[in-house]
Amino acid sequence: MIKYLKKGLVMVVLAFILFNTLACNNRHNSAEITNAEDADNTKVLVINNSERTENDANDGKELSYNKTKTLEENIDILNVEIEKKYGKSFKLFTLEDYEKAEATDWTLILKDNKVGIDTSTWKFNYNSESDDSKYMDAILTTFTFLCGEEMGNSLWQLTGDLLDGGADETLYGFVHSGSQVTYKNGKTAAFESGISQNTMYVWLTPSY
Repeated sequence: MIKYLKKGLVMVVLAFILFNTLACNNRHNSAEITNAEDADNTKVLVINNSERTENDANDGKELSYNKTKTLEENIDILNVEIEKKYGKSFKLFTLEDYEKAEATDWTLILKDNKVGIDTSTWKFNYNSESDDSKYMDAILTTFTFLCGEEMGNSLWQLTGDLLDGGADETLYGFVHSGSQVTYKNGKTAAFESGISQNTMYVWLTPSY
């Protein structure tokens, strides 16, 4: 049965795993971002682009981050594909507004040039037939979009195994330094706790 990470002790254990077990286991130019109010009055970021079409998702090519476009344009492209595949798309929050709200899935967090995902919304016991597992699949699509297929798959597997109780990051092609892991292609990801003890983020910097 799929379940969410629980509060309190589980996140303390998670923090320990992420920061200690690792150490032990050696879219177009018219796009703009505006603020909007979600149903719970929490501010969310909305990408406005009247010229967007489904063809903008990948133009017949493999879905991947386009360095000639802005981060927000890329996320718009990603969301077209996510919506097509899973019937839902990601909401965008600033870190400040996200931390004022309750943890939620189907959310990407923007901070400077980074994209964050709150691992406290991650699921255990993956089952491809469940609705909740569509979220995990969407995260995998996001990781491969932002990091490339090889690193994205490895990071998704590493994060899931860490949440399951621990993993040797070197088996996934990573080395670590503190809360940061560096993949064999030189790209990095960082695991950071949030203001709440129940929040743990994976931060990706896709533009380099």
